[in-house]
Amino acid sequence: MMMQAKRLLAIILLLLTSASYASSSSQNGAYAVTKAQLAQWLSTQTNLAQGNELTSALTLVTKDEHVIAGEIKYQSSGSQCIAYAPHRYFDKHSYPIAMALFTECQVFLANTIHRNTLAADGQKSDLGKYHYSVTNAFIQSYANTVDQFVIYQIHGFDPKKRHTKKARNSDVIISHGAKPATAKLQQISQCLTDKLQLASYVYPLEVTELGGTKNILNKILPSNGEFFHIELSDILRAQLVQQPTLMSQFKICITL
Repeated sequence: MMMQAKRLLAIILLLLTSASYASSSSQNGAYAVTKAQLAQWLSTQTNLAQGNELTSALTLVTKDEHVIAGEIKYQSSGSQCIAYAPHRYFDKHSYPIAMALFTECQVFLANTIHRNTLAADGQKSDLGKYHYSVTNAFIQSYANTVDQFVIYQIHGFDPKKRHTKKARNSDVIISHGAKPATAKLQQISQCLTDKLQLASYVYPLEVTELGGTKNILNKILPSNGEFFHIELSDILRAQLVQQPTLMSQFKICITL
């Protein structure tokens, strides 16, 4: 009886492992196809833009059961940067704030489904953490067309829910994710403090929360990319969308 139980358990484990491998293989294949398709789309936009001002949009709501959907906007003008709102339905006002930054950048990215929606593999469709997404595929494709680029990823937080006094008193918490803070990061934060009179802090030098250290971009971002993880308080987000002058000054500091 014991031997039969062990044999049955071994069969179950084998089936689970095989199913997991098949699912992973399907995801990798679908992701590779998506990257190739997006690279071709981007190449077409670049060719169309020769001598012209071009703005193109691509919204993939249900791209593939193995690849999370996303929204992409591309324009030929602008700096080599990406304005990104991965949690538009969760972090209120993050979408219009990222759209405002898009006026300075060639690329805009956003989610098209809620971050808590389950993907085919049972994981949450959180673009800040999930690997197999249209937006990640586009970032990697875009990286092949430029010498270097920057990602400004906009997030939101409620200061009342933070664990430390410094974070509770923050308007902005900015970081490079899992990478050490740079002089450029500190320069941006100082600009927000000096020009906008905001309580802006650099992770991990000045605050110990909301550093974006588990963000998927820490793993998949190509070597020619630089990641700015930007956390904005709920009050500041509301002010930015209501006050054009404040938004304009914010953009100047963020894109220094």
